[in-house]
Amino acid sequence: MSGSFGDPSVFLVRVLFELVAFVAFARYFLQLFQANFYNPVTQAVVKITDPVLNPIRAVIRPVGRHDLAALVFALVTVALMVWAITAMRGVGMSGTGLFLGTLYFAFLTVTNLFFWTVLLRAVASWLGNERSPGVAFLDDLTDPVVAPVRRVLPPIGGIDLSPLAVLLIIQVAQMVVGNLLMG
Repeated sequence: MSGSFGDPSVFLVRVLFELVAFVAFARYFLQLFQANFYNPVTQAVVKITDPVLNPIRAVIRPVGRHDLAALVFALVTVALMVWAITAMRGVGMSGTGLFLGTLYFAFLTVTNLFFWTVLLRAVASWLGNERSPGVAFLDDLTDPVVAPVRRVLPPIGGIDLSPLAVLLIIQVAQMVVGNLLMG
């Protein structure tokens, strides 16, 4: 069977690697976006990632707001996922193929991270639970992405359509990049 949904072991490997990459990319973007690190959810992300990232930071120092250790760890995780999936399928891969696969799946992981956080933030706004640490965490991750769209597309009749626009932009970007890299 082909595809990650046809082979349960490939699917599970992909999900596990993507969850690790999700957390690492979230840590990178929390630092980049200057999130509230007193938030309990953000602190949980820090506590989960610190044991892995602190030794890497001894070699790869942050540059300004860029936590390069988190970024490198996330990219290495994605590269290992690509390598593991191709190895499980019994397919050989060149260095260029690994590089392009890593770029593509890193792009997918980051855009999926923002897709799900924007979607969850929109649902939370409908439920009216604006003061929870989880919603504040989602705000910290999504506001830098949604705010530029909100400036172009202001609320219409009290309804903020900017999250919907961001979700559509993410989906189109995934299609375009997928066709460019893998098409």
